[in-house]
Amino acid sequence: MNEHEQNLRDLAAMFAMTGLLIKGDHPSSIPNTALKLANAFMDARESADEEHGIVALKKVRKTKDV
Repeated sequence: MNEHEQNLRDLAAMFAMTGLLIKGDHPSSIPNTALKLANAFMDARESADEEHGIVALKKVRKTKDV
């Protein structure tokens, strides 16, 4: 896992933690659950085809009219 993938995994874990906190899960279980969810996100991201889901989003550069 390169640095970009690690940062993406950490970001997914942060959002998962936020959701678990809002949901009211027991505080001691939140970090492990958030990491499991982040790992599942990364696995799904790797196995998804590039025309569907979140991996289908690609940055599009707009050209400026000069």
